[in-house]
Amino acid sequence: MISYHAPPVLNAESILVWKTLKVLRTWFHLRLVTASVPSADTTLTLPDDIEVERLPTWMPSAYKPRRALEKIIGRFADEAWLWARQAPASMKVPVDLLYSRSQPGASHLLALRWKLRTGKPWIAQFSDPWAHNPYHAGRTPRRKAFDEANERAVVAKADALIFPTKEILEQYIHLYPHVPVADKSMVLPHHFMPELYPERVERPAEIADKLLFAYLGDFYGQRSPEPFLAGLEKALAARPDMRQRVAVEFYGNVESKFEPLVARAPIPIRKGRVSYLDSLARMRQADVLVLIDAPSATGRNPFLASKLIDYLGAGRKILGITDVEGTAADILRAEGHPVVSPRDVDGIASVMVALMDAYQRGESFSVPVPMAYSSEEVVAKLAARMERLLGETHMK
Repeated sequence: MISYHAPPVLNAESILVWKTLKVLRTWFHLRLVTASVPSADTTLTLPDDIEVERLPTWMPSAYKPRRALEKIIGRFADEAWLWARQAPASMKVPVDLLYSRSQPGASHLLALRWKLRTGKPWIAQFSDPWAHNPYHAGRTPRRKAFDEANERAVVAKADALIFPTKEILEQYIHLYPHVPVADKSMVLPHHFMPELYPERVERPAEIADKLLFAYLGDFYGQRSPEPFLAGLEKALAARPDMRQRVAVEFYGNVESKFEPLVARAPIPIRKGRVSYLDSLARMRQADVLVLIDAPSATGRNPFLASKLIDYLGAGRKILGITDVEGTAADILRAEGHPVVSPRDVDGIASVMVALMDAYQRGESFSVPVPMAYSSEEVVAKLAARMERLLGETHMK
C-alpha cells in the first residue's frame, strides 16, 4: 500500500488506512510506504506483521514553517510532491500488486512511477475527487494544470479504480470518456470496526440527564457549524423548557473564523480534541450524532464523510445536515435517519424539536448497526477485487 497518510497521524485518511490494513492483512502479506511525520495519535498502532517504510517529507517539523512551505509548493504542485519524487527501497523488492490511496494525490504519483517501472497491477483508490474537487476552486492555474495532467495519467494507467460514491465515479466517467473508467471501477464505501466501540460509556454527571447532541470532526473551509447552531436556536425558542435539558459537544478543530459563532451559541458548547478511539466512545455516549456537510452548488453532495460511517457503527440516532441528494443522504434515509439541507434552518429546527419531544417521551436513541458498512464486509470486497486483478494478470 502507498499512502502519504498513515498511523499514527490523526486524520480521516490515516484512520481509513489503519482500519483497511488491519483487515486486509488476513488475505495478503502487506508492505506500507508512507510519510515520516511526527506522531499524533499513539493509539493508532499498526500490526507488527505489516512492513512499513517511512519516507522523509523534506518539510520542516514545526507547524507554521511547514504550513508556509506547503502553501508555496501548493501554488504549483501537490503539497507532498517532494515526498512522491523519492524512490523507496521497497521499489526494489518483489511485489505482486500496488494499491495506492488518496488524499493527497501524491500517493498516486508515487504509485504511478512504481507502475511504470515494474508493470505490476495497480489499484488506485480515491477518497475524494482530486483535480476537480469543487472545494479546491481557488487553486492557481498552474496547480490546476498539474493536478489535471497527473490525474489523467493515473486514471489511464491504473488497472482498477475505487471511489467511495457513485457521484464521484460518474464525475470521472464524464471527465475521461476515452478511458474505460466504468469498466475498471467499483464503488466501495468507508467502513467501521465494531469491535473498537465500547459497550457502555458513563456520562459525566453534568450531562447525565440531558439530550446530548455531539459533532465529531473539524470545522474548516465551507464546513461550518452555522446551520446546526441556527437550527438549535430556533428549536430552543420553540421548546424553551428544554434549554436546561439539552447539551452539545464539538470534538475536533474549530477554524478560528468559526469561533465567534460557537461562542454565541444559544447554550454553552463543550469543546475538545480526542484520540480516534476516544471519539468512538464519545459517539456511543451521545443521544444524537450530528453530521454537517458543506452545501454543494448543485444540491447533490458527491462526498462521503468517513465520520458518517463511524456514526453508523455507534448505533445512535444521526441528524444529517447535508444535501438532500447524494450518497450520504441516501445512506442516512435508508437507515431511518433524518436528512435536512444545510440551507434549510427551519427544517433543521423542526427535526431538533421532534428529537426533543421524543426525548421527553422517554424514547430510546439507540438504533441498529448496519453491518454492511463494517470493515470486515467492505475490505472483503477490496480483497476480492485484488485477487481478481492478480488472477487476470497471471492469465496474460
